[in-house]
Amino acid sequence: MNSITTELIDYLKRLPARSAAARRQFLEETRSGVALGERGAESLLPFALADHDEDVVFAATSAYVGVVRDALERNAAAHDATEWIRRGLAINRGAVFAALLALGDDGINERLLPLRLALSADDVATVCRRAARRPCERSRAFLHEWYELLFGEGAALERGHVAASLGINQAQVA
Repeated sequence: MNSITTELIDYLKRLPARSAAARRQFLEETRSGVALGERGAESLLPFALADHDEDVVFAATSAYVGVVRDALERNAAAHDATEWIRRGLAINRGAVFAALLALGDDGINERLLPLRLALSADDVATVCRRAARRPCERSRAFLHEWYELLFGEGAALERGHVAASLGINQAQVA
């Protein structure tokens, strides 16, 4: 087994015994170590992939992609994170998606386009909750386009989540 697999297994074993607050504190310590160059960005992976807490996953993904890097490394990190969503590697795909959307990067948003319709209603709710907290012009445009794609009974719940994040009253639209 490689070291990342070992760290993920260890994290999953410890997860039930640690409170969300304790995991957030551990994440902050890890993020500080990464920012100071004492640890590699891969030390954030257990938080981003194996945790279910929205705040932990969002912060870990944001830190993983947002670590000061050159454009090529940031692009590779964003690709990694979109693969976690596409391949179902992250337990909380909605929080990973939300962290990427919150970056307000057109290139990253373009990578998210094909993934948005594969998210569960719970994942969409997570994305929309997060997007409503820190709206930026690019994320709002992304959500508006997503809203326009969601129609029919099969997507009513997801459309409602996206509409709420945009402040759209669906009763007035219908």
